[in-house]
Amino acid sequence: MKKRGVLSFAGTILLLLAVWMMVGKAGAYDEPGEALHATEEGLTLIPVQQVDGEALFFFIKDDRHFGAAKVQKGIFGWKAGMMSMNPLDRERIGEELNRLFVHGYDLVYSLVRKGDERSVKVGDEKATMLNVKSLLPEESEWIKLRWKDLYVWYIEKPFHSDNEIKLLHKPDGEVIDSMVFKR
Repeated sequence: MKKRGVLSFAGTILLLLAVWMMVGKAGAYDEPGEALHATEEGLTLIPVQQVDGEALFFFIKDDRHFGAAKVQKGIFGWKAGMMSMNPLDRERIGEELNRLFVHGYDLVYSLVRKGDERSVKVGDEKATMLNVKSLLPEESEWIKLRWKDLYVWYIEKPFHSDNEIKLLHKPDGEVIDSMVFKR
């Protein structure tokens, strides 16, 4: 009788373990980009960084949306986390600060033209500036042509309301545009 109880308990544990593994494996992929493509169709991914089991991507969807996504690595592989997708009129992006995008509590980003001549500061911290065209995959030739002069800037850290964001001319540090970040 005691033996049957132990076997029943062991069988239950094995069944729970098998279910846990199946659930954990569902939606997990070998590469972080695969997890995003499985979550949303038609994305052109812009890989940014991959550190300690977390990957950050910006993406273009249908040439009319721009967004950010984070992907986490777990025991069973990469799983997509939250995605932020924003409508975008590429033609209205000028040489000044425009619409800001927020992803979660620790990522603010946007697009600007002439990023090779400019820098962005949020408070006292310099934002990272990326040439969109240089980060696009080779098969995205038509997107490269349409996004050739755009740069994405981002800063990843917890933000407080009322941080000043400045767009600066690199050679002389002149403020081209500024705005206050409100949460």
